[in-house]
Amino acid sequence: MPQHDIRAAAHERDTGMAKITALTWRAGAAGLAVAGLLTVALSHHAEASSGAPVHRNDPGTILIPAQPPQPAAGSGRVTSGAS
Repeated sequence: MPQHDIRAAAHERDTGMAKITALTWRAGAAGLAVAGLLTVALSHHAEASSGAPVHRNDPGTILIPAQPPQPAAGSGRVTSGAS
């Protein structure tokens, strides 16, 4: 059975840990960069849409009346159409 060199094993372990550490730092830096880009992009979108509401008369927009609707006149009975 061959003898194991403890110094070689420790060196390989240290080399592997250095690679993992470098990869972890790169992934963290990339994550921070992406988070910064998303923050800038989404904050710009929020600033653009946070202005005062603009009422347009375009078909397809919902218009909210200034006063609530008044109750309808009548007896309140509903006829289903069947006789």
